[in-house]
Amino acid sequence: MSNSRADRRAPPPRVGSVVAVLCLASAGPVCGQAPPILVADGRAALGPAAEAQVFRITSRILGEERRVRVVLPPSFPRTGAGRRYPVIIAFDGESLTRIVQAAGAELARNGQIPEAVIVGIDNTGPTRGLDADAKRVFDLTPPGLSLSGSDRNQGGDRMLDFVEGELLPAVDRGFRAGLPRVLIGHSSGAVLVTHAVATRSGLRAAVALDPPVGLQDGWLANRLIERAGAGGPGVRYVAYGARFGWPDEMWNALVAKAPASWRIGRQALPSESHETMPFLGTYLGLREVFADYSRLASPNASADSVLRYYGAVGQSLGAAVVPPRRALDRALDRAMSDGAFESARAVIAAIVAGYGRSADTEALERRVLAATQAPRPAETVASLLATPFPTPDQARRVIGQWAGDVWMGTERPSGNATRLEIRVENGRIVGETVRQGPDGRPVVRRWEYLRITPTGMTWGFLNGMEPRGVALFEGTLNGDALTGSMRLAGLPPGTDAGPQLQFAFTRVRP
Repeated sequence: MSNSRADRRAPPPRVGSVVAVLCLASAGPVCGQAPPILVADGRAALGPAAEAQVFRITSRILGEERRVRVVLPPSFPRTGAGRRYPVIIAFDGESLTRIVQAAGAELARNGQIPEAVIVGIDNTGPTRGLDADAKRVFDLTPPGLSLSGSDRNQGGDRMLDFVEGELLPAVDRGFRAGLPRVLIGHSSGAVLVTHAVATRSGLRAAVALDPPVGLQDGWLANRLIERAGAGGPGVRYVAYGARFGWPDEMWNALVAKAPASWRIGRQALPSESHETMPFLGTYLGLREVFADYSRLASPNASADSVLRYYGAVGQSLGAAVVPPRRALDRALDRAMSDGAFESARAVIAAIVAGYGRSADTEALERRVLAATQAPRPAETVASLLATPFPTPDQARRVIGQWAGDVWMGTERPSGNATRLEIRVENGRIVGETVRQGPDGRPVVRRWEYLRITPTGMTWGFLNGMEPRGVALFEGTLNGDALTGSMRLAGLPPGTDAGPQLQFAFTRVRP
């Protein structure tokens, strides 16, 4: 194949091109026929506790019947007609569907990717004079590229036409599927998913598992590089290599051309082989494609901020997304601890719309209703954190370094494992708790609350967990001795504050 710039130019993004050509050529049965449908064909076990529904679909584009496997998300039976789910499409469905389901279920359960409809496309057996392996290569190789000794007139574009023009519309109709679409392919399948994001504007996210992109002087890599240079809608593309992968020079060229809206990444998996890498690559790839969706990336802020954040994530992905259930639960606790009951109701509405109504959501609604009818709490996290610190003059009798311990139970620990540091910085009082970490280094926690009381002082900081509250250490001062107990304040109404901790400190330096 020539290496001229013209020969390497990527074709423009295309959608349903085979159907379009047939319809232009004839007003007969192709355009007049109803779109193909999914016909139930039993179930297939994916492991000890998972299974896929199996369907047949007769494709006019491919001129054959294909077998596909569909795995629905856990919330699907509980949600309504307006709830649509992202789609994850796996080639080599007879082997890769099981891997995608296992990795995807764990990631979704932990709030790192959205719940999605998984669609695995099985390979066919021998047909059209090709054995099973040759037919797989034919279906997964774009025209212009040769894999495993094939000619350069393979059927990969027809396969993508089938996916876009027939399979996805059928899945959308039958299972409330929507955007975004994520393609996953291994080896030859990785070639096809890379080709898809390089040439199809409707297929913008892919996980490529051990793609041989360096073949034919980088024929495949050059198409994605040129797509990056052309701009357009944002692409999410990650590649993992064990035997194959992206050569450094080609990857660096892609990074240099990729617009800011693109999210791309690659990683070598040196401890894996070509055959063993699909599970790890699938897990890492899905996690990376949805990195901004993950609850670990969402702000630990007000409920309204969390909902706004996922609105922005949806814009980046090209479709509204339902926030992770665990992120919504955290946002609900934050709203309750802040006394923001309207925000709490908005979060519950998002939970019901995204994950369905259940006894759990009804209990949440009752909890919010009871909180709105109860007297407004005297302490909330917001009000505690807004309390101004005392002036240096007001805190004069507690300034210095204190040594002691904090403990739970009836026996007081020996030694001085904890220090309190109270000092003046730039005319303001600063307080810190200093403990020794597991590695022997000091762990410093700066105070977010300090109040001088008639009998001593109270200090504290956020508890750093859910439900959100402020750990308040309420101490009585007797000369250079400071004793008292800790309680959690500002917790959502009805939350168990847990056991109190005791503490005792002695001033060791003024």
